[in-house]
Amino acid sequence: MSHTDDTFSMGSLSPSPVPSSAGSSSPSALPKQLPAAPSTCVQTLTARSGAVLAVAYNDTYVFCGSQQGAIHVWRRDTYRLSKTLLGHTGGCHALAVDTTSNTLFSGGGDGRVRAWDMHTLKALYVVHAGVNSGAVLSLAFLPPGVLVLGCQNTSLQWFDVVARGDVPRDRRKRELMARRLRFFDDSTDPIGVCPASTPGQSAPSDSGNEDEDDGLEEYLVAESDIIDYAHSGYVYSVIADNNVVYSSGSDGIIKIWKAQSGLVLDGELERTTADVCVHALALDDGLLFSGLQSGSIDVWDLETRQRIRTLSAHKANVFTLAVVRHCVFSASADGDVRAWGSDLQSLGQIKTTGSVLAITTIDECDVHLVAGHADGSVGFWDVAGIMGEVKVVEKREGKPGRRMMQALAQWVRFRSVSGVPELQPECRRAARFLRDLMLQLGASDARLVSSTPTNNPIVYGRFDATQGPLETRPTVFVYGHYDVMPSGDDARWESPPFEMTGRDGYVYGRGVSDDKGPVLATLFAVSELHAAGLLDISVVFCIEGEEEHGSVGLYETIAAHRTLFGVPRLVLLSSSYWLGESTPCLTYGMRGSIRATVRVETSRNADVHSGVWGGAVNEPLTCLAHILAQLVDPSGRVLVPGFHDEVRPVEESEREAMKDLVSFVSAREKQAPVVATKPVGGLDRQLMQRWRQPALTIHHVDVSTVAAPSNATLVPAAAQASVSVRVVPDQSLEDIADKLKSHVEEIFDTFVGKRPAMLDELSLRLDVKPIANWWLADPLAPVYRAASKAIREEWGMDSDPLLIREGGSIPAVPWLESFFAPHAIAVNLPMGQSSDNAHLDNERISLENLLRGRQVVWRLLRDISKVITTKD
Repeated sequence: MSHTDDTFSMGSLSPSPVPSSAGSSSPSALPKQLPAAPSTCVQTLTARSGAVLAVAYNDTYVFCGSQQGAIHVWRRDTYRLSKTLLGHTGGCHALAVDTTSNTLFSGGGDGRVRAWDMHTLKALYVVHAGVNSGAVLSLAFLPPGVLVLGCQNTSLQWFDVVARGDVPRDRRKRELMARRLRFFDDSTDPIGVCPASTPGQSAPSDSGNEDEDDGLEEYLVAESDIIDYAHSGYVYSVIADNNVVYSSGSDGIIKIWKAQSGLVLDGELERTTADVCVHALALDDGLLFSGLQSGSIDVWDLETRQRIRTLSAHKANVFTLAVVRHCVFSASADGDVRAWGSDLQSLGQIKTTGSVLAITTIDECDVHLVAGHADGSVGFWDVAGIMGEVKVVEKREGKPGRRMMQALAQWVRFRSVSGVPELQPECRRAARFLRDLMLQLGASDARLVSSTPTNNPIVYGRFDATQGPLETRPTVFVYGHYDVMPSGDDARWESPPFEMTGRDGYVYGRGVSDDKGPVLATLFAVSELHAAGLLDISVVFCIEGEEEHGSVGLYETIAAHRTLFGVPRLVLLSSSYWLGESTPCLTYGMRGSIRATVRVETSRNADVHSGVWGGAVNEPLTCLAHILAQLVDPSGRVLVPGFHDEVRPVEESEREAMKDLVSFVSAREKQAPVVATKPVGGLDRQLMQRWRQPALTIHHVDVSTVAAPSNATLVPAAAQASVSVRVVPDQSLEDIADKLKSHVEEIFDTFVGKRPAMLDELSLRLDVKPIANWWLADPLAPVYRAASKAIREEWGMDSDPLLIREGGSIPAVPWLESFFAPHAIAVNLPMGQSSDNAHLDNERISLENLLRGRQVVWRLLRDISKVITTKD
C-alpha cells in the first residue's frame, strides 16, 4: 500500500508555496495562516525529565537528551522506552553520533561529554571540556575521529577520539585534580534556551538505568585544543562536513573553520543587519541555513559566501534545523515545524503541541521527523506527504510493520459498528477495504460472501500453499471480525475513537485491539510467508462483520459456502487478552452464554399516577423485582433449581495449576489490574469464579414510563430486565435455558397467585436465547505445544506462556470446531494486554505486542505442518 494522508493524525500540513524574500536582507511578513500539507503524527512519547534539548538516532533507537540530564532511549520499532541513560549532572544539551564505531556522544551542562555504546547502551568513557567551559551546548563529530565542542564560555574545543589513550592515565588524573576551580557552578540550572521543568520531575531510576560512572575512563580536552573566545557569546551550534566546521552563537556570527591539525579560522558570515543570536545551522548542497532568534532563516551560498535569501519562517526563535532529501525543516519556540523545498519555497507547516527545541530526520522508505518539545514530549511525524514533490531516487524498504500500521490506521477510520442500520454502509466499506488489501498482499482469492443480505458480509480470503501439491497440504482456518463496538461517550476518549493515534508505544482507536489489529497482524504474517515461498499450508480467512452483534448470519453463510473453506485442521484466532501486562498467554477455554429478557406487563396500556391509583392496580416493577431477587443469592450462587448439577468438578490438578499461575502472576505482574486490585478472597478464587464457575448477571432494568426520571409519582405499565448466564463444562445450553425459563415462570405464577384481585392483570413475556456454547481445548495437544513454542521463541521466554481461560464467550469458536469436526481444533492466540480497554473508551494495543503477535503467527504457521496433516 502507498502512504496516504489518512493514516495517523495529530496535526496537519498542506502543500502551498509561501513567498519568501529573495535577495532581501529583511524577512517578508509572516502569512496570517499557512495552509496545511499531509503529515501525520505516528507517536507521541513522554518522559518526566524536563524539556527535550537534543535528539539523535541509529538503526535501533532514538536518543533524547533532557533538561535534567537524562538521555531517554526509545526503540524505533515499538516506541517503547528501552533505557534511561544517567550521568550528566546538568542538562543534556547536545548529541552526536559516530556511526562507524556505533558511539553516541552527549554534551552536558556539567561541562562533560559522555560516550555511550549504542548497542549495549552502556557508558564508555567521559571527556572533560576545558577549564571553566561551562555547559557543552553543541557537538559535531568529524570523521574519522574528531569531536568538536561548542561551549557556554564562548570557546570552541576539539578532542581526538581515536588518540584518546595517548595521554597516560596518571597524568590525566593529576590534571583533573588541578581543575577544581570552575567559573561556572555545575549545580546551576541549564541556560535559558527553554522553560524550567515542572517541579518534582526527575529522570527514571529503575533497575538498569543507574548512574554508570564507576570505573569509567576519564579524558580531558587539552588546553592546546581550545580556541578561547571563538565567539562573543554562547556557541549554540556546531556542524561539520568534509573537514570543514561551521559554528554559530549568540553573537549572531557564523564562523567557518578548516580542520587542519586542529581548527583554523577560514572566514566569517555576518549579517549587515543585527540579529542577536544564531541558534541553529544546517547544510544542503552548497547552501548553509541558519536559524535566527528573530524567527527567520538565512540562506547562504558557501561558494560565494553571500546571503542569498532570508526565509520568513517563524514568530519566535528558530531553535533547530534538519535537512533530508533537499528539504529543510525548521522548528521554533512558536510550536511550529516548517518545511522548505529545494527551491526554497515553503511546503507548509506542522502545528505541534508546544515549543520545539530539537528535531532530526530519519530517511528510510518514508521520512520521519522526530521533534523534542519543551514540555518533555517527543513527537514522531511521518512527513512523506509534505515532501510529495521530492523525487525519491531509490526505493527503500520500510521498517517491519510500517505498511501494516498504515493499513490499520486506514481501517480504523471505518465506523464499522454492527447492529446499527445507518452504519451498515460503513461496515461494507470496511469489508471491501479488507478484501482489496488481501488481494494486494497476494491472496489467490478474496471476496465478500453472505447468505443473509440484511447482515454484514464475511470477508473471505485464501492463500494457497507455495510448497507441494495443494491437495496434500493441510488447511488453516483464520477467524476474526471487522465490526466493532460503538465508541460510547466520545468525550471520554483522549483522542478521536475512529482516528488511530499513537502515544507512548501504544496505538489508540476503536478496534485496534478488538479485533482489527490482530486480524491484520495475522494477515500480514501469512502474506509474508507466502511471498517468501515458505507457506507449506493453505490458509483461508473468514473475517465476519457481526461478531459484536451475536454473529447473526455467520453459521448460515459458512454452511452455504462450505466448499470455500475445505477441511481445516486448525482454527486460529486472536480475540482475547493476556492476564497481565508483560507475560504472554495462550487461551484454551471460554465460558458459554445465554441471554434472556424478562418482561412483566399489565393489561392497562399506560402509566398511572401513584397517588390516584396506587394500591388499586398491579405494579409490574414490584413483580419483576420479586423475580430478580430469586435468581441469585447474596453469595452469587445461582438459585435456579438444578443449575449446578452438571458443572464439571474441579480436579486437584486444576487447583494446583491455579496456585502456580497465581503465584507467578502475583510475583511478576504487580502492576496488572488483576493483581493491583487485590481481589477479596484472593486472586485464585477470583480467577476460578471468572473462568471455571457459572454465573448469572442482571444487566439493567427498564420501565415503560416516558416521563422524566425525576418524576417519582408514576406506576409504570411495564418493566423489563436484561439477564445473561455464563455456562461452563459440562452444562448444556438448552438444559440451562429451559431451567431458567421454568424457574422464572414458577416465580411469576406464585406471585400472581398470591395477589388480590386488581383492576388490571399481569402477564409475563420471557425470551431466553442460547448464544454461545462453552469451549475447552486440550492445552497439551500438539497444536498448543507448537503455539507455545512460537510464543516462547518470539518473546525470548525461558518457560512456556501462561495457559489461561476466559470468562467471556465467542460464539463462533465452539461452533466452528463442531462444524469442522472431527478434524479441527481451535487455538486462541491473544495479542492484547489486560489493560487494552476493549469495548471501553480509549481502547488501545501495544505496538510491540502487535508486531510480535504478527511474528508469533509467522513462526506458528511456518512450522504448523509438522503437527497437522491432511490425514484423518
